[in-house]
Amino acid sequence: PRIPTLRKFYRSLYKLLPKRSIIIQNKKIKLFMSNRIITNIKNIGLVLMLLIGIISCEKDFEDIAVDLVDNNKFSVGDSTIEIISYNRSIERSRVDNNDFRRQPLSLLGVNNNNDFGHLKAAIISQLSLPTFGVNFGQNPLVDKVVLDIPYLVKDTTVIKEITDNNDTIYESIKTLDSIYGNKNIEYNITVNELGTFLNVLDPIDPSKPQEYYSDKNYQLLDQIYSDNFKPNVNDTVLYVDRELVIIGEDENGNPIHDVDTIKSANLIPSIKLNLDNGFFQNRFLDHDGSSDFDSNDNFRKYFRGVIVDANGMDGSVMNLNTKGSRVTIYYTNEVTKNEGANEDLNGNGIVGEENVLVKTKQAVDFPFLGVYSNNYIHDYTTGTINNLLVNPDMINGEEKLYVQGAGGSEAILDLISEEDLDEIRSKNWLINDAILTFYVDGIQEEVPQQLFLYNYEYGSNIPDLASPFFGPDVFGGKLEYKRELIPGSIPPKYKNIPEKYVFRITKYFSQLVDATNPKAPTKLALKNYVRTDTPDFTLIDTLVKPYNWIPKGVVLKGNLPIQNNDNRIKLEIFYSK
Repeated sequence: PRIPTLRKFYRSLYKLLPKRSIIIQNKKIKLFMSNRIITNIKNIGLVLMLLIGIISCEKDFEDIAVDLVDNNKFSVGDSTIEIISYNRSIERSRVDNNDFRRQPLSLLGVNNNNDFGHLKAAIISQLSLPTFGVNFGQNPLVDKVVLDIPYLVKDTTVIKEITDNNDTIYESIKTLDSIYGNKNIEYNITVNELGTFLNVLDPIDPSKPQEYYSDKNYQLLDQIYSDNFKPNVNDTVLYVDRELVIIGEDENGNPIHDVDTIKSANLIPSIKLNLDNGFFQNRFLDHDGSSDFDSNDNFRKYFRGVIVDANGMDGSVMNLNTKGSRVTIYYTNEVTKNEGANEDLNGNGIVGEENVLVKTKQAVDFPFLGVYSNNYIHDYTTGTINNLLVNPDMINGEEKLYVQGAGGSEAILDLISEEDLDEIRSKNWLINDAILTFYVDGIQEEVPQQLFLYNYEYGSNIPDLASPFFGPDVFGGKLEYKRELIPGSIPPKYKNIPEKYVFRITKYFSQLVDATNPKAPTKLALKNYVRTDTPDFTLIDTLVKPYNWIPKGVVLKGNLPIQNNDNRIKLEIFYSK
């Protein structure tokens, strides 16, 4: 609020004073009042002097502000800088969970893409002992062994029915999430015993966690599963036939076996693979009582884990959360019990016996709670990306840029030449904004929701992202859409079409053009974003972590051709001079 004028202030003061104590003669004010009132007026006088000083200062400040705006010493402008951009293969990504702050999702499946070629992904994981250890009991026999890997799901609202009164009834259903490619094509999945020991700590430097990368090869031992597979959202129920547990007879006198119906918690669908019963009977149940089951250290040396692999020409790849995965052994053992007066628990026709052996249903879980990893294999020869990776034009740049996760590929950017940089520095521009825009090439559907820009030469974050005053929201990188009319729709309907990714690199570019403390330009890289790319401001660490488990890809317009190409990569700068 503005400070009131002195005239208004005196009027306010006049209203506060007792009217009977004021006599105006010859434009002089004679005050008849008590000593207390006189003291108050003295204080008010001091306040008046202070206010007059403030008003004077305000007047001076306003005059200065007017001079700054009106003297025409500053003007604003904008400019577009040409960029050289080309493609690079990401040879490997980190895929383990040994850093507790960064837990990547696993990837499983196969997919062939016209742009990016063929991708194949396998899961490698240790198993852990049950919380209360292992005791298979007396005479245990396997009924079924199931490897269970939950899908990632999302709740989707759909129309259930439209009533006769045209009321729409909705319902929420679960749909599979984070599956890319053709979900309707079957491919082969195999499971093998793992022959490679997975370390938590680096054997050379035990003070650091062991790092595993997507190009590592693993030793395969016995195959314990092989069958065709495709994702199934309805895979929520498991049936376990307990052949040794007789619950009655049919009309022909044949024994009826007990069957367990096991529903997934919250009806979350999961991949259910029926592993080889004989293998687990031999390696687990018949090995009961061994010191190999005394601790996780002993157990993981004895049974090093599993490799879940995918094979095929095409299909889909799935991001999965292996934390909820497990191998469950359903088995039947014999438990000593006393029969009641009318009970025949062992089925020998005699009731009321003591210390009889009773066939009893059991189950034990071996969760995926140890080290897990992934293996990615890219074959680019079937995609349009191949020649651009083999022979990138690092001098002139490219017409198209290919950005894909899960190892995949990234775009390299030469942002500005030394000559152009020197020219801008000589002009002493003050950079107000620097905006880097990447346009999607044509209509594409399964594109990343966010890309990530970083300093390629140093493997570090760009200052605009690393600064808590700017941060991810200002930095950008999220997919932006354009609305497009659906042809022939009546009434008119629109759909969102992926259009572009925009980054603000104002601080980074300002540091480059600062003539008083110039920084050398560096190459930047554009890759698929994952959550570990967001800096942890509680840690003094600006390095970009080499995780990248989302296999989505997008083809972007490059820097060529320069003529008649408004949607090429561009760096727009807005400045004052």
